[in-house]
Amino acid sequence: MAEISKSIDINAPVEDIFNFVTDPRNTIKYSPQFTKFEPVGPQEQGLGAKVEAAGNYMGVTVKTTLEVTEFEPNKRFVSRSTTGVKSTTIWEFREISPDKTEVKFTSDYSMPGRGLGWLLDKMLIEKDVEKTTIETLVNLKKIMEKKPNLRPVAPAHW
Repeated sequence: MAEISKSIDINAPVEDIFNFVTDPRNTIKYSPQFTKFEPVGPQEQGLGAKVEAAGNYMGVTVKTTLEVTEFEPNKRFVSRSTTGVKSTTIWEFREISPDKTEVKFTSDYSMPGRGLGWLLDKMLIEKDVEKTTIETLVNLKKIMEKKPNLRPVAPAHW
């Protein structure tokens, strides 16, 4: 399995960011890899909530179902895939001050196939996942700080 972990400081209260990120209707607003991210069943947020997700990756549509397996308000939540690519995603939130929050995103995934899957991951996929992770965090910062033209000049935490 490959693990990518990045963090960013966002000038917004931890509760606002946590509520925004844990609402599945917001995911496609800041995560460029998704074209679909829809709740499955009556529970949309919190422990046990499930979503169907889809996106295009290298010209191929990839689909998965994710389930929230850990949920600690304003601190952390974890989702794991139940179908499709095997993955675990961890979002962690740390209040720096009342109006500033460190947000950390970790993606732990594995590609199918032993030799070819590992080789493809090392040659192509890992770098792309890292790039997408950074874009996700920067997009979230833009939205939460209401700065649509914000661009990372020198990555501070990654």
